[in-house]
Amino acid sequence: MAETATIKEINGSPGTKTSLAGKVARFCFADAVEPGLTYPCKIPSSGFNYAWAKTHFLSITGDFNQVRDIYVYGDGNFAVDWGLDTGMVRIGKRDSGDNGLPLASYAQATGTPGESGPGIDHPVNGHPYYKNQNIPCINFDLCTAQSPLLIDSGPYTDDFESNAWVLDVKIPPTAVYGAKSPKSITVVYNIF
Repeated sequence: MAETATIKEINGSPGTKTSLAGKVARFCFADAVEPGLTYPCKIPSSGFNYAWAKTHFLSITGDFNQVRDIYVYGDGNFAVDWGLDTGMVRIGKRDSGDNGLPLASYAQATGTPGESGPGIDHPVNGHPYYKNQNIPCINFDLCTAQSPLLIDSGPYTDDFESNAWVLDVKIPPTAVYGAKSPKSITVVYNIF
């Protein structure tokens, strides 16, 4: 049997893992896997709003000898396609080593439901694994097929759950109002 790869989201405390197979992850102002149209991201009148952080990871089971070098990337057009103007989809980044969050360091997304989150890089309430880095997050549109972001170098020789990637959305007053079209994030890895 070949390997089976599944993307999962982790939410709540201490952390419930949910497969995203057949689902569309949605940014919102709550810690929810499938919020539907509840807790929508809102455009601020000034400053920025931040979608609550989303934590996703790769789970692989089945028959393989080794998996290593897990990267993520997009098409480089999230901000344009979603009308974010000076805003962006952001991904947590470490100053050195793998950029992914070890699942043992998972932190639940916080804030008041229906209101803006603190943002990954907020100096006090940001994500504890990233907020104290020199560059705690970057524009995900910089992570393309030509320049993917290393999440987990591995290696793994048996069924595993990878380090996670953490995303949020920085929303300016000039963002375009309305529902956004689905976008894909690609996960690539070396398997032997």
